[in-house]
Amino acid sequence: MKQFAITSYVMYFLGGCVLTIVGSVLPQILAHYELTYTVGGQLVFLGSLGFLLGVPISTYMLGRISEKNLLALAAAFIAVAQIGMYFLPPFQWIIFFNFLNGIGVAALEMVVATLMMELFVGRRAVVMSYLEVSFGVGALFMPLAASFFINQQHWRASFLLTSILAVVMVAVSKAIRFNKHDAHEEDASAKPSDASSAVPPVLPAQSRWKVLILFVLMIFMYAGVESSLNNFLSSIFITYLKAIPSFASLSIGTFWVAMLAGRIATGWIIRKVTYERYLLFSIIGAIFSLVLFILFKNMLAGYLLLLVLGLAMSGIYSITMVYANHTLSGLSARIVTGFITGFSGLGGAVFPAVIGFAMDRAGIGPALWVIAGFGVMYLAALTGVLVFRASVHRAHSLHSQG
Repeated sequence: MKQFAITSYVMYFLGGCVLTIVGSVLPQILAHYELTYTVGGQLVFLGSLGFLLGVPISTYMLGRISEKNLLALAAAFIAVAQIGMYFLPPFQWIIFFNFLNGIGVAALEMVVATLMMELFVGRRAVVMSYLEVSFGVGALFMPLAASFFINQQHWRASFLLTSILAVVMVAVSKAIRFNKHDAHEEDASAKPSDASSAVPPVLPAQSRWKVLILFVLMIFMYAGVESSLNNFLSSIFITYLKAIPSFASLSIGTFWVAMLAGRIATGWIIRKVTYERYLLFSIIGAIFSLVLFILFKNMLAGYLLLLVLGLAMSGIYSITMVYANHTLSGLSARIVTGFITGFSGLGGAVFPAVIGFAMDRAGIGPALWVIAGFGVMYLAALTGVLVFRASVHRAHSLHSQG
């Protein structure tokens, strides 16, 4: 199973690369086609739309073709999209290839995450944290590689690099071998890596869907915070903290370095604390950091708080997915993982528009309070899950005593 795990990490690295590649060379694309940033925003949005469509498509296909073939197909979609964009065809084809790219990445993440949930039950949080580290490394690597190619006057070679990796992963996906039965036995015999969490009672069917809605709201709000920061941190530092552009551009890198460091640490931390406690401390820390960032309104304090914010947010996505699968053990991992992945993509597409509108109409300060509000809504939904689980547990205890 080590081969499969390594393949999964490389797949997530590829996903991190291809989801940041268009943004890394967007000025060059627009200059080549003589287009405006409004069109560039539409290009990014359609890529997000492809990701959203890719989740239900891959969920449907997962029950009809093997996981290996679906992974190979997802990598093939990415390879075709990247090679197509490398040749700089008419812009309508660039839009299509970026849309196809989004479908491929969604299918890749959906299949890998679902398999991890099914195969490594006792180590879900640890393996998901490793996947998130791999994705973060890819998201950091691609802008650096693109910057190198831009300096070499061959910026479109960025697409060639990712297309080669995608082709390699098509071959690896077809060649890799794993057996679910052997994987379950290996996981059962291995020393549990996740900290123990309260065993959830068997929920009635109707209750499961109510709890799933709370988890969907949690991930939707988290995606709102992360996507808003990814898109507007530089603007926030320039306008709100009066940073010069060269310093402001470091803000996104600072945030992602902290996110990556936190994701590396998550694999160790989650062995010591329960899922519930990890998520509670993480989201409270994120909200606290955002509030102090807004109130201090100081550039040096802003960078320090951004590091704290990145560390606090680093494991929320992966542990939310693991905690949802743990709590909703009566539902298929494909259903739970599909909803989590899909609404994360939806939040990532919708919330930048909401924050952009708030910044234009009300200013940076009120928009930052809206972002903090997303975090508070995540905390409220998480509290709802905890209260619901406690009430069901009490009901089961009273029933067994009676």
